[in-house]
Amino acid sequence: MKKALATVVIPIHLEEPSELEKISLSQTLSVLHKYPIVFMAATELNTKWYEEFCRGKAEVTVERFEWQGRNAFGELLTNPVYYQRFLPYEYMMICHLDAFVFRDELEKWCSLGYDYIGAVIYNPSFFSPDTPVRKILGFSQPEYFGNGGFAIKKVSTFYHITSKFRAYINFYHWIRRLRKRGFLDDIFLTNHFPKLLRSFKIPPVALAQNFGAEYVDWKESELPFNNHDINSLPFGVHGWIQFHQDFWKPCIRHFGHAI
Repeated sequence: MKKALATVVIPIHLEEPSELEKISLSQTLSVLHKYPIVFMAATELNTKWYEEFCRGKAEVTVERFEWQGRNAFGELLTNPVYYQRFLPYEYMMICHLDAFVFRDELEKWCSLGYDYIGAVIYNPSFFSPDTPVRKILGFSQPEYFGNGGFAIKKVSTFYHITSKFRAYINFYHWIRRLRKRGFLDDIFLTNHFPKLLRSFKIPPVALAQNFGAEYVDWKESELPFNNHDINSLPFGVHGWIQFHQDFWKPCIRHFGHAI
């Protein structure tokens, strides 16, 4: 049976999103409505508001998983149980409620065949130079980090790698808990997955910056896009609600949203 190309996955943890998150969701439904949209919800969450909001706008379903809190959510995203549910699709497009998609380029990005494409994080701390020790140990710093809140994953690859390297991943989580550290799955996978599976493909930063952006801390004049030229913007962005909201507001108004 031939797999469908892609599904759009939207994690939710509140019974009703904030007013700004509703703008993001409305835009996602408007731009990506031709793809099956899945709300990823905690087991006990009441999803009635989302189902009513989406009625007549897009085909939506709800997939429920056991998780509680940010760290548990991140751990779930390194578990094959999660990806097994999405094996009927070649790719999953993750679009958090603090992401904003400008146009439908999903098929184009899927056609490139990468295993993971995440929104480039524009923050100097994520572009730190390698240390000699990291190079010797084979843990060189990646060229950039791609945020998982606006990202594409090749489902079969993620199912394979989280299954084959289950012991490694579990051991990592065990050490992390002992040290009482938080967990960001996108930072983990960018650091570890290419080393665990040599064929794991992530696009170079020059290409990824056309896919997505998380603008955290960067000189505005040095960004590869600007908020006055819609054509310069990437496929979508993550974190517009938390970071530089005033920068993104003109872009969001351009698409008809009152903000």
